[in-house]
Amino acid sequence: VLPDGRIPVDMGEPVLDGPAVPCALAPTDGARVVDAPLEAAGREYRVTAVSMGNPHSVAFVDDAGAVDLAVTGRAVEVNTAAFPEKVNAEFVDVVDAAHVNMVVWERGCGVTLACGTGACAVAVAGVLTGRTERTCEVMLPGGPLSIEWRESDNHVYMTGPAEFVFRGTAELD
Repeated sequence: VLPDGRIPVDMGEPVLDGPAVPCALAPTDGARVVDAPLEAAGREYRVTAVSMGNPHSVAFVDDAGAVDLAVTGRAVEVNTAAFPEKVNAEFVDVVDAAHVNMVVWERGCGVTLACGTGACAVAVAGVLTGRTERTCEVMLPGGPLSIEWRESDNHVYMTGPAEFVFRGTAELD
């Protein structure tokens, strides 16, 4: 735990080989799927496929907050022609090379306030597309995460707060 209470986590190496993500879109950068066209909800997006242990589709847009996740996020998630195992759909706008805003539609879940692996995928996609530096702050509806994709070991490091969000009881029969 850092002095400010945030917790750093080594999220491992990103998987960028399209078929391994898995992503069935045509590779655009060797075996990588970077800024590839994908139609969703009647509009074309440019997506980058990244796996951080689970598949992500990252689309950079003018205003992440304006994306209708219930329509567009779901359309990307269930596009099994492009993502055979379905996918988490991140939509991102770039503030500057060190700051981005992100919203997410999580596979099998829907809209969520945050997604750590998604924030990591966003940082990787930002570097691959030349939009961000290797260290950037990803602002999510649930709060900021600091992400670093280190060249030295190819690992992605996520740093953020840990917050108590729920207490409950359950009766088991």
